[in-house]
Amino acid sequence: GLKGVSMRVVNAIAKNYEPSKVVPQADRVLIRLEELPEKSAGGVLLPKSAVKFERYLVGEVLSIGIDAGDVETGNKVMFSDVNAYEVDLGRDDGRYCFCKAGDLMAVVD
Repeated sequence: GLKGVSMRVVNAIAKNYEPSKVVPQADRVLIRLEELPEKSAGGVLLPKSAVKFERYLVGEVLSIGIDAGDVETGNKVMFSDVNAYEVDLGRDDGRYCFCKAGDLMAVVD
């Protein structure tokens, strides 16, 4: 009856998406954000000229678009929060965002 119908609607709204099944388009990549420590572990100082005012983020690439170039899933990457678009996948195991491969600043070993 009607009860079953309303249950299906609730399930559709409460769906959480498996990150590996969320396929970015074109040159975008899906990244799971890592919590950044307050200070860099190695105490690395960048020259003043290299420091921009936007924050940078680090995360793991979970899936990539077909035009993402050299970026591979599993890469740890550094990117700017200005170029990242956070997305809610309905999960509680971290924060996810999309970023264009060309906007990534670095692959971190």
